[in-house]
Amino acid sequence: MKLNLYEDKNTSDEHVDVYYTNMRPVIRQIIDTVNSERPSLQGRPADEDMDDGEEILLDPREIYYLDHIDRKLFAYTKNGVFRLMNTLAACEEMLWNYGFVRVSKSNLINIYKIKQLKPDLNMKVYASFDNGERICINRSYKKSFNEYLQRMRRMS
Repeated sequence: MKLNLYEDKNTSDEHVDVYYTNMRPVIRQIIDTVNSERPSLQGRPADEDMDDGEEILLDPREIYYLDHIDRKLFAYTKNGVFRLMNTLAACEEMLWNYGFVRVSKSNLINIYKIKQLKPDLNMKVYASFDNGERICINRSYKKSFNEYLQRMRRMS
């Protein structure tokens, strides 16, 4: 990818032109950044009551994975666990271009935070993160997970 920057002190209209052959996640991220539409998730520390306390904006790049437990959604980051008010399906749609893929009925993982993929007996695969956590990639999601990885590799 080539980047050209031009400074023109006489222009009153700043603009960005993006030329691409196909819409890849990195192109989508550039567009979202220019439009200031990079998604952020609002959450609160998991140990606090949702009725009081401040909401924190979470950067998706800092999230290892999302876990849906007992009709509640949690985001796991280096700085702790946060409860989100979004649905897992809404997060999946919002974060698809940012490296998040569904690996089970209740989990989305950030492929950019995976340290190791380790196959296990009975055709399961475990994703290990650099924070020590492990998430099982369910057999029924394994094919779509591998396709997503291949697609993201081609697009990067």
